[in-house]
Amino acid sequence: MGPEIWIAMAAVFVSGGAIGSAGTFLAQWILKKLDTGPAPQRNLDAVERDALRSEVAELHRHLRNMDARLDFTERLLDGALPLAPPPERLSAPEISDS
Repeated sequence: MGPEIWIAMAAVFVSGGAIGSAGTFLAQWILKKLDTGPAPQRNLDAVERDALRSEVAELHRHLRNMDARLDFTERLLDGALPLAPPPERLSAPEISDS
């Protein structure tokens, strides 16, 4: 169980079953005491940075491609793109009795 569950249970117990301002203040105080803060950021070396940039560029290319496909599909379904009528059906070949 995470600390939020324990805090909620403690707040309910302290406030007598009805979470009021006392339970809210207690929960906020406990969360401030348990919070370790954000994790320290580490600097990326040039290889990791280049790998991340190439991944972002690839994702951007895929997103542009999907956006173009979606635009085409929307225009097609909306009727903005003219479609050629299907070709006429060929007649059945005649069978001759020879």
